[in-house]
Amino acid sequence: MAAPLGLNADHHPHYPAQGRRIDPATVSAPPRERRAPVRETPLPITGPHPPLWAVLGAHGGAGASTLARWWAPAADSGLAWPGSPLTTQRVLIAARLCMPGLTAAAERLREYHAGLAPPGVTVIGLALTAARPGKVPAVVRRYRSVVAELAETVYEIDWHDELIVRELTELAQYLPFDPPPPPRRRRPALTEAVPADVHAAGTQIITHLAATKKVSAAQPDSETMS
Repeated sequence: MAAPLGLNADHHPHYPAQGRRIDPATVSAPPRERRAPVRETPLPITGPHPPLWAVLGAHGGAGASTLARWWAPAADSGLAWPGSPLTTQRVLIAARLCMPGLTAAAERLREYHAGLAPPGVTVIGLALTAARPGKVPAVVRRYRSVVAELAETVYEIDWHDELIVRELTELAQYLPFDPPPPPRRRRPALTEAVPADVHAAGTQIITHLAATKKVSAAQPDSETMS
């Protein structure tokens, strides 16, 4: 049986645009002992520019470190919310596409919507990485659709068997405006190019962040309107 989402019975969630939260009054926060810690130090800057978003693992083994390596504009926040305003506080939650992973992702999303994430944090989506090769069980697919209602956007990453034999530092990286991998009968090695699904998700995230920035810049200044 799927774990409950912790939403009031009369609330039918529809995620608002541009990262706005669901009404906190409609969300039951996870208990204190199940909430994520807060990282007070700035996120690591491993490239020529500060990271554009943080990848937060909803649970151990969520694939956050792999995703943060693949997406050059991202930083690995581990299992903790990025609490420092000195680097990005845009957060992509990562989880495995399995019942425990979805339950953990729902807890992080409920925590965020309940207003318990650090000030400045904005959750920009949920990345679900396959827990195994092959078909996803029907019960997991059903619960995925329920948890997805708490996320603005869901990005799905396939199972990539080659990861078993690769170190993180060996993996190719996605950079904004990189062309997609050319279609080939043989997939390029992960040391040569990121997988097509990883490239597509990276492009969608960059596009979303750019659109959000434009919308924010277009908003009238509340002080000038008073």
